[in-house]
Amino acid sequence: MSLSLLSLRWRLIWSLILLQVVVGSLVLGGFIGLAWVAGRIVDETGQETIAVIQRALTRDAEGRLAVAPTPEIRRLDEADSSFWFIARDAAGSEVRHGDVPAKYAGLATTLDGMERLTIDPSKDNTQPKARFERVETDATGPVNVVAQTGAPLTVKTTLKGTGLVFLFLVAPMALVTCLGVILATPFVVKRGLKGVVATAEHAESIDVHERTTRLPLANVASEIRPLVNAVNRAFDRLNEGYDRQERFLADAAHELRTPITTLQIHLERLPHDPLKVKLKQASARLATLAEQLLDLQRLDRIASHDAQVDLKPLCERVAADIAPLAIMNRCTLSVDAPRALLVRGDAPSLERALTNLIQNAIEHGGQGCDIQVRLWEPSGFEVLDSGPGIPEADRERVVAPFHRLVPRGRGAGLGLHLVAEVARLHGGQLTIGSSESGGARMRLELNLAA
Repeated sequence: MSLSLLSLRWRLIWSLILLQVVVGSLVLGGFIGLAWVAGRIVDETGQETIAVIQRALTRDAEGRLAVAPTPEIRRLDEADSSFWFIARDAAGSEVRHGDVPAKYAGLATTLDGMERLTIDPSKDNTQPKARFERVETDATGPVNVVAQTGAPLTVKTTLKGTGLVFLFLVAPMALVTCLGVILATPFVVKRGLKGVVATAEHAESIDVHERTTRLPLANVASEIRPLVNAVNRAFDRLNEGYDRQERFLADAAHELRTPITTLQIHLERLPHDPLKVKLKQASARLATLAEQLLDLQRLDRIASHDAQVDLKPLCERVAADIAPLAIMNRCTLSVDAPRALLVRGDAPSLERALTNLIQNAIEHGGQGCDIQVRLWEPSGFEVLDSGPGIPEADRERVVAPFHRLVPRGRGAGLGLHLVAEVARLHGGQLTIGSSESGGARMRLELNLAA
């Protein structure tokens, strides 16, 4: 469908133009109908009556002037029983129709030589009582005709006259009005929708992390206010549902920690065999999932992201804490942080993000891989490993919640999603690439919007 047909401006323009045409036609038709009922649609000048008589003039078998009883003549007789006229040719042959008033009886001879004349006109010279005109036909030659005026017009003649009035009077006015509508409507629509445009711009700032924002009603037309109110109520319902979901996830994660810890204690008492190893791996995965769910909930409650954080000691501290896990998987873990690097942010959430990146490298890099943590200028850090890397086609999907490259791996599929959320809260982004050794490179860039 054409965009112009969907535009409010063009819909309004076409509606106004159509309204003018319809109203104009109805008014014109109403005036014609009223005049017809009142008997005012008549041949006031007598011109049409003379034309009817001219078409009916003929000669009889003896060559004398005569009038044929045409349907038009009969219509005039039926419309007015007193209808009359006189016709006289140059030879003096004369034919009279109806009861001719005495004062008009000799005018056909008296006015011989004239072309046309209105007789006994009113003061404004528009409604004569009779009309004289010299006409000529192939059958009769020149004939002087004096006829009564005021005969009713035919429907065809009325429509023809109405069409001429519309063409030369109504149509130019309608054209000028339509041009005015086309030129003025865009400004009217723009002014009328000014509040809606402002509301739409305000709506762009609403997302899942700005759920308390609502659309303003200032300068919004009363016809559109119900829509804005309905949208705001929908936001309230969505916000309420999202809060319930967050509370459920937080409560579920808290409740899971105790049984998981109890399970791990009981597993330690079991004799060492392959089944114990599998059960410990499964319980570790459950523990990681619960902690990452809690981490996601904590991110939304961070009070400030503007504290000064030195990434050098942060990287060294996280690497030292997670070194036993790397050693257990026969991985080497090193930190390349030669000097301080200050950023604005929240230290605990950055530590959790780096921990998840290193754990991800240990999980997917494989046993014996080399893992390096290094600072990234101007503001950030990255984790590189010598593992198989992440295929380019999967690099956008791995940050989605619960997406795992290895379906049966030990991870919960929330680690990289958590890192991406930390990056977003710090005005940055998580980029995934390839390291120099062909493995994965996870770079957390911070404060890009600064």
